[in-house]
Amino acid sequence: MASEPLSAPVTITWEVTLGCNLHCDHCLSGSGPGHQMPNELTTEEAKSFITELDEMDVFQVNIGGGEPFVRPDMLELLEALTARDISTCVSTNGTQLDETTLDRLEAMDPLFLQVSMDGLRAENDAIRGEGVYEQVVDALERLEDRDIGTTVNTVVTRQNVADLPEIYEFADAHGAGLRLNRFRPSGRGEDAWDEFRLEAEQIRFLHEWLDDHQDVRTGDSFFYLNALGEVRNDTLKQCGAGSMTCLVDPAGDVYPCAFTQWDHLASGNVIEDGFETAWSEIANLRSRIDDHEGCPAVAMGSSDPNGEDPQLRAILSGD
Repeated sequence: MASEPLSAPVTITWEVTLGCNLHCDHCLSGSGPGHQMPNELTTEEAKSFITELDEMDVFQVNIGGGEPFVRPDMLELLEALTARDISTCVSTNGTQLDETTLDRLEAMDPLFLQVSMDGLRAENDAIRGEGVYEQVVDALERLEDRDIGTTVNTVVTRQNVADLPEIYEFADAHGAGLRLNRFRPSGRGEDAWDEFRLEAEQIRFLHEWLDDHQDVRTGDSFFYLNALGEVRNDTLKQCGAGSMTCLVDPAGDVYPCAFTQWDHLASGNVIEDGFETAWSEIANLRSRIDDHEGCPAVAMGSSDPNGEDPQLRAILSGD
């Protein structure tokens, strides 16, 4: 059972736009060129939201999308966050990081970048588009010379799980850490679930590999199980959606997490209701996701008949 929500989330994910210059097959938000929402927060509304985050003492904001840097005021919003000493991490596809952008980012603190890479050249380009891999490599090479904390961010799929050792070495060679994200049936991932989800043997390989690479960052209780289904860190095994963290979409609607953006799980809007009110209301939604074993988003999004996270069940049962 999840813990009661805190008075304010420790961290939030803020999808600032659904616009993106790419159209990735597994995109959790279904973003792409021309996909901006008509009611995305204006610069003024976004800054008002940032003020409330500061007043509530939210520790960290994870910026995502879409591609954040297609938003014309993105650097201005990042400066507003970091000027208030809010730890800010930006997830980017790496294709929009010109030298002017990097100059301004380097002057911000505390700010970190997560650059997406879902495989080696063939695999990455197959998912993200032709030529994207070379652009990401170029961005990582230029970031080596910058005082900007950088992590390679990989969504683990059936196609790339065996390449994790090479991706790890690649990131390390470019002075970056590695962070793994779990592929979930959200956004376009719903349609690609059967194509990209891990098989039981791959899940066991993943956890055995993670046991030997404790420096790899993860953000899901799924990754805190070892290959035998035993929890490697008891304090991190519970889902924090709606109790420690939440998701704010481009229009300002608040959900338990980035992977539960269904209308019946919206708790309010940061402009119409205020973020503090929306956060307090999110406690009423916990009962709708607490009944699911493992990751509620995977359990609900994959339509598992048992109301369970089928990948979690696979490793626990040895199927």
